[in-house]
Amino acid sequence: MAWIGVFLGTLAGLASSILACVLWELPLWAALLLYPVTGSAIAVAVILLFMLRDIRVPAAEPVTGGRTVNG
Repeated sequence: MAWIGVFLGTLAGLASSILACVLWELPLWAALLLYPVTGSAIAVAVILLFMLRDIRVPAAEPVTGGRTVNG
């Protein structure tokens, strides 16, 4: 869940900083400031969306029939 948020946040931050510099003609320092701001906001939003909608990534099945410590 968190990895999806981080990945989408990274892509959104990269896209917004490139668009800010190329299309909106913002100075480089402003475009570079957009990267962490946008990335963090998108990452938090995706994680909250997953938590609020109770979307769960399937967990691995527990291992059964293994050896125990005492025998």
